[in-house]
Amino acid sequence: MSLKQPHKNRIDQSQIQYGEWDDDGCRKVIYRQKLFTGYLVLDKNSNGYVEFEMEYKNGSHLGWDNEYDENEQLVRTTLTVGETSLVFYEYDSDGNQIVEGKLTDDGYFQKMVKRYNLD
Repeated sequence: MSLKQPHKNRIDQSQIQYGEWDDDGCRKVIYRQKLFTGYLVLDKNSNGYVEFEMEYKNGSHLGWDNEYDENEQLVRTTLTVGETSLVFYEYDSDGNQIVEGKLTDDGYFQKMVKRYNLD
């Protein structure tokens, strides 16, 4: 198993409530009456491992969208701000990066990383 950023909080979609709309057109995520920061697990495979998760900061969809294989090995990760994808990476079954694609110009990418403290 190799979850991206395993130190960050993870919750299942069944544990959240949706709040107001944020500036990027997404509903804010609320957990225990507070804006959620961490990973929202949207899908698990038949083994119970994470299959797809999205990162949230202060209730907004900001950070990494991660896809895993049946053994919870990272296969694709995309850095996002709301519905805008900034960059993505794909990995082989040994965890080696095989593809990288920047989806915005470097100036916008750096501006978003700095503004939202993306890591």
